[in-house]
Amino acid sequence: MMKLIKGRKYNTDTATKLIEFKIGLKPKQILFLKRTGEFFLFINDEKIVPLKDDEARQWVKGNAPEMYDEIFGKEDDDQKVDTHFMLEKSLLRKAKIAAVDENISLGTLIEKALRKYLRK
Repeated sequence: MMKLIKGRKYNTDTATKLIEFKIGLKPKQILFLKRTGEFFLFINDEKIVPLKDDEARQWVKGNAPEMYDEIFGKEDDDQKVDTHFMLEKSLLRKAKIAAVDENISLGTLIEKALRKYLRK
């Protein structure tokens, strides 16, 4: 099923099915993850409900706590991962200069900037 909600596309055929949940008379609920990192519930094979990240975390904690770490990682998991992204040349040049000025690596500078932006 595909549905547009507030200009965003939710498609059960292209998203990744994470958890299917049904107990007794409760409505069947399936938690999906879009390739963009957004979560949504598919309820009773007819309704799509977008979830914010914290709503998805609460849903998993309440309905499938054994899957929490597999989906979200451990809460205290600050393991570094290798990732790649694109930056404008001028921004990269400025970032490299700032990293040298602070005597830190470019990766550390980017982490600091992200943590400040995300207020973590």
